[in-house]
Amino acid sequence: MSKMDVKDKGIFLTGGAVGIGRAVLEALLARGAKVLFCDIDKVKGPETEAEMRKQFPSGDVSFVPCDVTNADQLKAAFTQAVTRFGAVELCINNAGLMDEQNWERVIAVNQVAQIRGSLMALEHMRRDRGGRGGVIFNVASINAVYYGVWEFPVYTATKHAMAGFTTSWANSPDSEAHGVRWGVICPHACLTALNAWERDGQVYVKMDEVKARDTTNWLTAKEASYAFFTLLDDNDSNGGLMKIWKENGQVFQELLMMDKSTVPITDLYAKYKKVQPADQ
Repeated sequence: MSKMDVKDKGIFLTGGAVGIGRAVLEALLARGAKVLFCDIDKVKGPETEAEMRKQFPSGDVSFVPCDVTNADQLKAAFTQAVTRFGAVELCINNAGLMDEQNWERVIAVNQVAQIRGSLMALEHMRRDRGGRGGVIFNVASINAVYYGVWEFPVYTATKHAMAGFTTSWANSPDSEAHGVRWGVICPHACLTALNAWERDGQVYVKMDEVKARDTTNWLTAKEASYAFFTLLDDNDSNGGLMKIWKENGQVFQELLMMDKSTVPITDLYAKYKKVQPADQ
């Protein structure tokens, strides 16, 4: 396993103002990366930018307000990153939504915007068209590898879709010529705003049951961010789905890879499973 050095590399991150995105942003800046992040939240976005500049005074971080479902806004934000850094070598499509009542917007955010962001990044990065190569990560959920998740079927469908989309591009016969590595981040439930269900209909769980949830083994945003860097540091993980979850207070990671021994590919296998060090 070889480690990708992000120092001084240009990175584009969606949904970076809060939650997992913010934790990833902070960790990237700590590694010396240059990051342009976008978010629909025009209050939290500038606040996070100011906090990161204070924490990393010599770092390169900037915020751009963006509704990722707006194609023009997303393209403009990505273009700003390319202009600012010269090239984007890591694209993280992280913005997400869970709201079964507004299911069309869930698809627009979790699936359409991630596909659009991925294709923009691929076109920019691919070496066979003059790019530098790079890495594209799509943030899904552990539900991307589960079936029968009745509490939020549309949300789950979008996560399956992104797992299928990402692994399909990773399996392209032209992948080596593209010089682009693909990956999917699959965290279990996290203590973030995404899972702070506040009204009936957002998910198919009654509010009194929501309030009674046991969140003891839910991941913090920082713990969920570990999966990004395990996958990022493994240059031999093209098409990998990185699961991360917690049991009895201990964080676990498992990398699922495509079993290419069959055509079509019908199975995934665990490349490795490991316990996350408590001191990270």
